[in-house]
Amino acid sequence: MSTFAAAAAALAILALAVRMAGLQHRLLHLLQIEHYESARLILWLRRRGELIAPLELISVGALYAAGVANIWVGQGWVGGALLAISAPIGALGPRDWRRPAAKPLVFTARAKRLFALALAPSALVAAAAIAGAALGVKAPGIAILLGVALLLFALAPLVMTAANFALRPVEAAVNRRFVSNARRTLARVDPLVVGITGSYGKTSTKFCVGAVLDADRPTLVTPASFNSYLGIVRTINEHLQPRHRAFVAEMGMFRRGDIAELCELVSPKIGVITAIGPMHLERLGSIEAIEAAKAELMEALPSDGRLITNADDPRCLAIAARSHAPVALFGIDNPDAQVRATSIALVGGRTELDVSLDGGQSIHISAQLLGRHNVYNMLAAVAVGRALDIAPEATARALAGVSAPEHRLAPIHNAAAGVVVIDDAYNSNPDGAAAALEVLRDHEATRRLLVTPGMVELGELEEQLNRRFGEQAAAVCDLVVLVGRRRTRPIHEGLIAAGMNAESVHVVADLAQATGLLGQIRRRGDVILFENDLPDTYAENGRG
Repeated sequence: MSTFAAAAAALAILALAVRMAGLQHRLLHLLQIEHYESARLILWLRRRGELIAPLELISVGALYAAGVANIWVGQGWVGGALLAISAPIGALGPRDWRRPAAKPLVFTARAKRLFALALAPSALVAAAAIAGAALGVKAPGIAILLGVALLLFALAPLVMTAANFALRPVEAAVNRRFVSNARRTLARVDPLVVGITGSYGKTSTKFCVGAVLDADRPTLVTPASFNSYLGIVRTINEHLQPRHRAFVAEMGMFRRGDIAELCELVSPKIGVITAIGPMHLERLGSIEAIEAAKAELMEALPSDGRLITNADDPRCLAIAARSHAPVALFGIDNPDAQVRATSIALVGGRTELDVSLDGGQSIHISAQLLGRHNVYNMLAAVAVGRALDIAPEATARALAGVSAPEHRLAPIHNAAAGVVVIDDAYNSNPDGAAAALEVLRDHEATRRLLVTPGMVELGELEEQLNRRFGEQAAAVCDLVVLVGRRRTRPIHEGLIAAGMNAESVHVVADLAQATGLLGQIRRRGDVILFENDLPDTYAENGRG
């Protein structure tokens, strides 16, 4: 084998290592979105037909054939052909690394460890090939290294999941140290803990409750959407101070036992369950399982605690009926609610409502938060304030200053273009989507536009609920932009079935195309609702 042939083979292996770096970067990103659950990553890849990508295997098969020919024939033109095939394959690595993402990969310490371990085999093979070429290793050795590099590439998802499995003891040890620190901090500070869960409304309710409590005592609220076990541990370790007399913890879940685990950590005295709906139906399998998972907060409350929940939600009422702690109900329609909105109006871009309280009192609230579902979130905060004897007037003042969390029905006024954008892109569920359409309907506008990729993780009901969403949108919207051709088909069917003109519905591949289209079709006086922005695991354009 000539020196040139050996060098060409080594460069081909290096190109595969570069490609592998980009591929593993992407797989790590997807795994992080799925909370490092390997089974979820494999399920996603299988659904997309990417567990073993046929086109990529064909390309690397051609690379292997050229590599073997180069190694054994040793002719210069064969080595040149090998390099010609290697270059574009290697170039795909940086492309994957720079791929636009709705939620970019965060290189936490865990992510760095996992990426290094997943990439280590390819890096070692590339280093061995370069050293072998320099030292004059014979043809069979280089051929074996090339074969190993190709095998690692073909099995990239399994390499990533194997690395994730191998690091579990390390991550468990790291997490135990963080959890121990958090437990000691909680015991030392000993704040009143309010736990908040529900299928939707958790984050906005958390900020409403936090504002009300902070008007009465120094309060820490879990930031952004930190609602996982480790997210709450991190919040405690980094932010809980001796001055804090209350701690409001948003509690998310993906499976039974998640909320119970969070409650065991923070010991909530007050629990708020906002609503029960089909969010994560795909993961839990049934609405009954979701109800049971959310009820874990009620079960963890002490007998002298307080459960606060939604009087207009039958499943919340069922949980309340089983509570061993006293219950306070909030609502709009149910007359039995101790905290009840008696009038709601959208006036001058603010929500105005009167709230009747048990005992005959009432307060007026003027808030920046928009939508019927945000009324429920504010009512929950009023109920928490009542449970802690906070003056109703102080509660009203606190809620007046609460802004919508980012991407949750946040109005953005573009004075130059003369349009209003209602940003509800964080996520979407059937009730939240319906409430967002109500906000769009009630907003003063010359035309009302909707941009959406639809709703996901609704299990067997996904098509049905998206079709109903389309029917609801047809009654409100003048124009609709659907993002993603396959997933939005049920919405499109619902729009047309409800009487919307087909020419008023635009279907685009991704959000970039949607933004470009809006630049062409928007007019002064338009109000544009962005409803949902799916995570990168649901992208339809290319390989996501």
